[in-house]
Amino acid sequence: MSGLSQPSRRPTLSPIGLDIILAASQVPHGIRLSDLAAVIGSLVSSVQTGLRVLTAHGIIRRFGAAVPRYGITEAHPAWEQIVNVAAVLPEPAHATAIIVRANPSVAFAAVDAHGFVIAVDEGMDVEAYQLLDRYLDLIRSTRHPMPAILRIPGLEFGRQVAVDLGLRQRMVSAVPLNGHLPRAPRAPVARGAPRVAIRSTTQQRSGSGV
Repeated sequence: MSGLSQPSRRPTLSPIGLDIILAASQVPHGIRLSDLAAVIGSLVSSVQTGLRVLTAHGIIRRFGAAVPRYGITEAHPAWEQIVNVAAVLPEPAHATAIIVRANPSVAFAAVDAHGFVIAVDEGMDVEAYQLLDRYLDLIRSTRHPMPAILRIPGLEFGRQVAVDLGLRQRMVSAVPLNGHLPRAPRAPVARGAPRVAIRSTTQQRSGSGV
């Protein structure tokens, strides 16, 4: 009975703790505190509290001196199971939003009533791209209904947004999650087209004698 006299401390995973774990799992080289707070939509002070608990239990590690970063402690014997729980326990839309906000391979992401639209640059960070696939597939295979996800390669996304008015209007109306929508191209001006001078209202009035 002596072994039961002092119960060991067991980690308690709060909703913020789960979000921290999922976000950190998407960034192979670690994520900064301010970025982490922005990704999960929580106050920096709340994220710091969550990080202290997770770091104390060896689930999250801190590295870097000047600008500290946080990542998953892969030396933890249950790190994969913990990250899997963080991915599949929340509502699928919530977990998907955190993944596409945090993952460095996602150049742009937005969501509306029809689902998610993400532009992915698979060449930017191969490891992050693989993590994106892995955890989106995990959510898709375990949680139903899974929100629709339209994935478009990064360069192709810029072209489609420029020529597809329906897609552009959808993205303008959607809730942005990551990155910026490419600007619409300006209409070309025909060479030799006459220039029309527009006078100000004040000039027009003074010229007319009013």
